[in-house]
Amino acid sequence: MPTETLDDRHGPAYAERLASVLEQLRARRHELCSSLADEYTAVMAEYRELPESVLIRDVTDAAVQNIEYLVDTFSGGFAVPDDDIEWIRRSAARRVHQHVSLPSLLRTYRLWGTRIWRTMAEFAGEDAIGKQLSIDAADAMMEYLDRVSNDLSRAYIRESTVSAVDGQTLRTDVLETVLTGEPVSERARRQAAVLATSLRGQLMVVVVQVPDRDHPLSGVQAAVLAVRDQFVPLTRSFLTGPRDQEIVCICVLNYGEDGTRIEAACHDLAASEPAWTVGIGRIAEGVTGVRRSYTEAHEAAELGFSIGQPERAIRFADVLLDQILRSTRHIDALLEETVRPLVDYDDRKNAALLATLRAYVNANFNLTKAAAELMVNPNTVVYRLRRIHTLTHRDPMAVDDLLLLALGVRLWDSAPPL
Repeated sequence: MPTETLDDRHGPAYAERLASVLEQLRARRHELCSSLADEYTAVMAEYRELPESVLIRDVTDAAVQNIEYLVDTFSGGFAVPDDDIEWIRRSAARRVHQHVSLPSLLRTYRLWGTRIWRTMAEFAGEDAIGKQLSIDAADAMMEYLDRVSNDLSRAYIRESTVSAVDGQTLRTDVLETVLTGEPVSERARRQAAVLATSLRGQLMVVVVQVPDRDHPLSGVQAAVLAVRDQFVPLTRSFLTGPRDQEIVCICVLNYGEDGTRIEAACHDLAASEPAWTVGIGRIAEGVTGVRRSYTEAHEAAELGFSIGQPERAIRFADVLLDQILRSTRHIDALLEETVRPLVDYDDRKNAALLATLRAYVNANFNLTKAAAELMVNPNTVVYRLRRIHTLTHRDPMAVDDLLLLALGVRLWDSAPPL
């Protein structure tokens, strides 16, 4: 029987073995992470002092999520992408308030990496392909842990610094407990319960997203201070805190307020720092309302670029249509029937059909205004609209077809920019 050699490293046999290893790793993830949690508590006193509920729901779950991410990452090979892993940063911020030191936190990831690599090597086998796969996995694991350690350290230091600089800012564990309803720690649960008494009545949540390129400490601190200056004079009660690269602001409205002054302050804030994106949730009530309004504000900030209003805050109502479009199961069909034929034609012919359709929609279907925006003759717009009709079989001059074309453009533009 022929022996497999290293020549099979990038062949189907190697790919098949890798897929098998990852499948086995995913299947055993809960068992592995439960054992890892026991190891953490055995070697580090800080983890022994954590409540059992936190160990199970937070520490163990974070280790499981890490395996799931690693399996997905390695499924296409051992290249480690330079992704921004949001949940790892949140995990690091929570450890600050669970009184876990940074060296102990980094040690858990080294222990995790060692255990996962040894498990992969065991699954890989002792033949030539298995040994090569184990070597490749070790290299990739070291690269992955190095990147994760840097992300963890930055998030941990930022959380420690922000909490120390602004004593009135909500700690991340308390904010996370308020927003999710899942206590990060017993201390956070108690403080969130106390805060709930001040979150009665009508309120609205504002989210300020700070670009990743901003300094991880000074950028967030500047945003915290800016939102406090804007909103404290306008609200009956105000709470704020950092959550990853965004600042969450909970504004309890004065009696009889309709939120107009808060919205105006949001527009001023967006205009004062164009690099920030400001999202506004709808008016809600109580702690449950905080969670809904936060989700809306976050989604408004995420989709804000699609409405093309720079230096203005984005209300959830402004992107409601985008949310409806993105939630439909007919997204692909809508794009295939409207925008994609135009994109393909533009790519082949260096034309501007999509831009023309967008300008026509933005001009409220006024040919003259669309032509002025495009700096072409109105007859050119008419010609291009006819070409759009030919390619999509949708007539921009017919109401139903025009509605579909307009929705297609809106959906296309609401895709995150590359």
